[in-house]
Parts: sequence; C-alpha cells; structure tokens
Amino acid sequence: MCFRPPEMKPPKKCPECGARNPGMKTTCKKCGAPLPPAMIDCPHCGIPQPEDSKICANCGFNGKPGSGNPAKSKEA
Repeated sequence: MCFRPPEMKPPKKCPECGARNPGMKTTCKKCGAPLPPAMIDCPHCGIPQPEDSKICANCGFNGKPGSGNPAKSKEA
C-alpha cells in the first residue's frame, strides 16, 4: 500500500530525544532509540497504516480497484 517513493519519506521525530531523522531511518541518529514506523492513511477507509503495508489491516484494501470491504469505506 506504499504510495510514496522511499526517497520522499517525511522526516521522523525521535520520541526519546526529539531529534529529526531522515524518513528511511529505523533508529535515531542521535540517541539510537527505535523510531516509530512511518504511517499513511488508507485511501479506502482512512485508518492509519504502516507505510510499507501491502494490505490494509482494517478493510483489506490492496491498492486495486474494488478491493477492500465496502462496509468499512470512508463513504459508508
């Protein structure tokens, strides 16, 4: 379900020390703490998902037209 090229990931803020880190980092460059995964909203249901998810855990949307549970759509 990734809709953003890897080089365009927004920066991440470290929850421990507050340092800004490049979006592709998994640990803080300053203190080494683990960084939270980048999140995007599912275009079908609107629920935040990890950016590298292939299928939405809430509605099952996989990026193809017609996929996803219609009852869980943002329009439902």
